[in-house]
Amino acid sequence: MISWFSYGLTDIPQFSHRVIDTTKTLTDSQKNALEASLIDFEKTRSDGAQIAVLMITKLDNETVEHYANRVFNQWGIGKKGQDNGILLLIVKDDKQMRIEVGYGLEGIVTDLVASRIIREQLAPQFKQNDYYQGIIDAISVLKGVIIGNDVNLERQTQNNHRIGLSDMLDMMFNWIIQQSWKVFSFFVCLVFTVKFEKNVFKRTIITSLSNSLFILIVIWCVHGFSYLYMTDVVFILGINYVFANLLFIAISSKKGITRISSRSGSSSRSSYSHSSRSSLGGGGGRSGGGGASGSW
Repeated sequence: MISWFSYGLTDIPQFSHRVIDTTKTLTDSQKNALEASLIDFEKTRSDGAQIAVLMITKLDNETVEHYANRVFNQWGIGKKGQDNGILLLIVKDDKQMRIEVGYGLEGIVTDLVASRIIREQLAPQFKQNDYYQGIIDAISVLKGVIIGNDVNLERQTQNNHRIGLSDMLDMMFNWIIQQSWKVFSFFVCLVFTVKFEKNVFKRTIITSLSNSLFILIVIWCVHGFSYLYMTDVVFILGINYVFANLLFIAISSKKGITRISSRSGSSSRSSYSHSSRSSLGGGGGRSGGGGASGSW
């Protein structure tokens, strides 16, 4: 049964080839060259990635984004489960185009990359009515982006394997140096705690404010006021205050200092809450809705 919502929408041709041109703009030799290029790309892939091209005359009652998404999902471009397909859609008479990207490639062929390809490879050639050159240039860039990402991942993996004991020791040493200011801030906290030992409330206020000011000054000098380091401030304030007071209690107990007034008859407590595909058709990939649209 045909849905009322799909009535009057643009027809979707069968996914019989990687390059489908219902406008008959491309010659047979041009389509064959593009087809061969895309199939060769697929043969080099072990992940089932696919690129498909569709060129139609015009759209009926829907946007280029909606139609591209319908085509992508009906064709199943890319491998099922990995969703690593790309659809290049050209609507000739409407002068619209879209690069639709599957979920699995959205982190590689980003919206920015797709937009740049439309702006730099497709639109200039389409304005000259050289559709073949625009398509082959776009495909070349898309393949380069995907393959280039594979090379970067391989190099990163190889570099990770080269990390030995000396590298680990260097990283540990650097980490200790970077964290040394936190240790020093603890002793600053302790000094103020001991100095103002006569009044619990006064000691608490002075310790917290002085330690906070010290840490913020250090962060400003070393890193600048970055949100990422504000978590360090909160952590150090809490930990330093607790440990400084515990240490002072231990020292005071040995010296016989009375920490809590006997006249109150009670002690105060602090509580903390913590809070495999065939040669024809797609592999079952799904569109992630990513990509870019453009016109010429």
